[in-house]
Amino acid sequence: MMGKGGNDGKGGKVSTRPTWQCVIARALFLLPVFPVLPAPAHAQTDSRLVDAIREAQEGRGDSARTRVRRLLAATSPTDSLYPQIIYTQAMVASEANEMRRQLQRVAVEYPSSSWADDALLRLVQLDYASSNLEGAARNLERIRSDYPGTTLLPQAAYWAARTYFDQKAPEQACRWIADGLNQSRGNVELQNQLGYLDQRCAGVRANVATQTPTDLQAPSTGGTDSAALPPGRTDSVTSPLTNATPAPPDTAVAAPRPEPVAPAPPPRPEPTPAPAQPVRTAGRFRIQLTAVRVPATAEAMAAKLRRQGMAPVIVQEAGLYKVRVGDYTTKAEAVAVLPSLKARLGGSPFVVAEP
Repeated sequence: MMGKGGNDGKGGKVSTRPTWQCVIARALFLLPVFPVLPAPAHAQTDSRLVDAIREAQEGRGDSARTRVRRLLAATSPTDSLYPQIIYTQAMVASEANEMRRQLQRVAVEYPSSSWADDALLRLVQLDYASSNLEGAARNLERIRSDYPGTTLLPQAAYWAARTYFDQKAPEQACRWIADGLNQSRGNVELQNQLGYLDQRCAGVRANVATQTPTDLQAPSTGGTDSAALPPGRTDSVTSPLTNATPAPPDTAVAAPRPEPVAPAPPPRPEPTPAPAQPVRTAGRFRIQLTAVRVPATAEAMAAKLRRQGMAPVIVQEAGLYKVRVGDYTTKAEAVAVLPSLKARLGGSPFVVAEP
């Protein structure tokens, strides 16, 4: 199975492909006429999660879900393993709504983790399978805008082509196909699937090439049509009522004599500019450690940070409780602290600007 970094040669780690296809087919009745691509997610890296996936593949879903729940409860939300556990929880879910909920948690609460783009692509597949084309399109464009360097773009291009063709938006579908073909060299199966869809783009490209923008047409400038002149202007156009040319203006009126111009004062020396003062922004920069939906979880995290001598703040935004530390005047100051903070606390901290 192709993963984020290439083939599945990761020391025998188990991929999530069979579990995903079984759950999708069972929960959403995905029609067989829609070919299912190999699952794009890379394999789990923790042996406990590998065991959970294996149990689900062997039909012991309840045992797999119990294993994942216990591991989640024993792991700090700031641990870099935490979003991977949530993602695995989605992969072993017993029904589609639970799968969707866990994938959204990864995409919303851990957007800087290495699993966020995987989660978004899974949500695209769920939306497409349930005919929610608008939802699929939103998540596809989020993948393109938020994760421009993702290795999942070729797989996303396949689902984007299906989505936009079904939405009667062939230009967008063909744009995704072109990007996918450029980045999927080496994946013969995916190249064949995108190449098959690309056959529908020949007519689209021909139509675009033959279109002439109307704003490039030159406006009419000649003739004696009075409709082309501004209201009240007749110039030399013959009046339709009198068939006579208007008389020229009276040139016997004497032009006004120019007023005497006073001599200009001598130039005054320019004042010496004051030395430039350093510009300071009104806002501040902090480092965000996590974002959770439960305020008690955020407060527990903040209490742990206080015991370590830090001064965390909790910011509530869009239904999330975001735990942040630090107070820096410039972004560069905050970025310089990131490596040591990550080594100390783990997770995926990142810099945010506050007003």
